[in-house]
Amino acid sequence: MPELDAYAAKMAARFHTFDQDGDGHISRRDFRLMAERVAQSFDVTDRASALRESADRYWEGMAGLADGNLDGRITREEFVGAALASLHQDPEAFARIALPWHRAVFAAADHDGDGLVTVDAVDLMLVSLGAEPDQARRVAAEHRADPAGLITEDEILDAVTAYYTTGEPQHAFAVPA
Repeated sequence: MPELDAYAAKMAARFHTFDQDGDGHISRRDFRLMAERVAQSFDVTDRASALRESADRYWEGMAGLADGNLDGRITREEFVGAALASLHQDPEAFARIALPWHRAVFAAADHDGDGLVTVDAVDLMLVSLGAEPDQARRVAAEHRADPAGLITEDEILDAVTAYYTTGEPQHAFAVPA
């Protein structure tokens, strides 16, 4: 499969996990639901407002790229088209739009703030963002852990950046039929 086709398929799969309420569109509400899910998954309700704020900024950046008709909703076609036009092969665009959100998710998982999480925390991060549990476990186990079984924030953020900017195959999010 050519790289652009693989990338488009990967982004289509990710669209469905962003659509938290299942209404066929991505909206600010979906991002807020994602923030609540992360806060609950890591039992950090005290940080829920920070997660909501970073989710709102992520939504605004994504809407700026993808909500072509400015209706406050992003369709699958708008999402995939914007990803192809703006994120594919552009880690800087990804960093501007999404990296703060992913840092906030990592911070929720990193209870002691040392910049390290366990494989189980990576698994839970992926599930809280919409990955199927079996797929999340497999992907989490693929990360290079240090001898104590810990994974750095940089490694996670590098993997997330590669996910959104390359056509490399992904295994965390199911591709809908």
